[in-house]
Amino acid sequence: MTDKLGEGTRELSSPSLPRYDEVDVLRGLAALWVVLSHYLPHWDRQLEPTLVIVPNEWGPFAVKLFFVISGFVIFMTLDRCKTVADFAVLRFSRLYPTHWATLVLVTALSAILFGRGIWPGGFVVNATMLQDFVGFPRLDNVYWSLTVEIVFYLMAGSLFALRLHRRTLLFVVVWLVSSIIWVLIFQQTDIEHRHWLALLFALDFSPYFGMGIVFFDATKHGWSAGRAGVVMLAIATEFLIAGWVGLCVASIVAIMFVLSIRGNLRFLVSKVTLWLGAISYALYLVHRNLGYASLDWLHEHHVGPAVAVPATILGALAIATLITYGVEKPALRYIRSWYHEWTTRRARSDVTHLH
Repeated sequence: MTDKLGEGTRELSSPSLPRYDEVDVLRGLAALWVVLSHYLPHWDRQLEPTLVIVPNEWGPFAVKLFFVISGFVIFMTLDRCKTVADFAVLRFSRLYPTHWATLVLVTALSAILFGRGIWPGGFVVNATMLQDFVGFPRLDNVYWSLTVEIVFYLMAGSLFALRLHRRTLLFVVVWLVSSIIWVLIFQQTDIEHRHWLALLFALDFSPYFGMGIVFFDATKHGWSAGRAGVVMLAIATEFLIAGWVGLCVASIVAIMFVLSIRGNLRFLVSKVTLWLGAISYALYLVHRNLGYASLDWLHEHHVGPAVAVPATILGALAIATLITYGVEKPALRYIRSWYHEWTTRRARSDVTHLH
């Protein structure tokens, strides 16, 4: 949900850029939608029929919103970085401590409370977030989006290293055209069994990252016919990739995001929704496997869905809150503080040697 799914816009705001609380709220609401798209269909299909159903197929739609947010935020991140190392540390401090904490917690609780086995090799490989690249099964299916995010970060970091990250429209157009060529030649757009070119270059999700990049560029330089045209090209590319459903989803996501950065969704901002946005990454990572096991256990003990599903959601929210404020934020502060001190000492040492 990278990122999941991204840097908070509050932490990246600067005097030259406003805070986009609405974007953080959208991230939180998208994470909650993913939770519902897992829990309700699981109960309905695996345990017993229920009247309230959110189709499981709708979950990836929210993840696509994550990718737009990631495109927006990652280029906001690049805008404040001076070196590739700055970017790498910012990304590492945001993603990995939380990922490791949720992986350890879910694995331990699943083994202790629900008797699930532990696969040491799979645990180690999944801790790297590179399991899809080396052909290892995911310990949690939600990790598929982490692979996509990692590829995007590598691409963004490479652009930054080449000093091409400010040529945003050109990059997005080249990426989208590459996706169009890939679709027309290979016609392999299955998310579960991704084509190797899609895996390596995130071609199947370029429309969403691309829109996010253009939206950030527009907040800096204003809208133009060119930027609007690139957004339309992104939506058209998604139509080629995912048909009419993709066209509708991309259009709705684009409209929601434009409204959010224009301030038209300010009414959604509150302490509760900002909190939900803050815990969204941990919530996305922790909710699925542990939630399924909890729902199964509650069903076995004759607890109905009206109690079991809300209780499991509250449990996931509580665990995500503990991880966010107990691990994610302290680790982020520690790593970035350490890096700042290290770069400061290094700069002083360089100055001393020069004299």
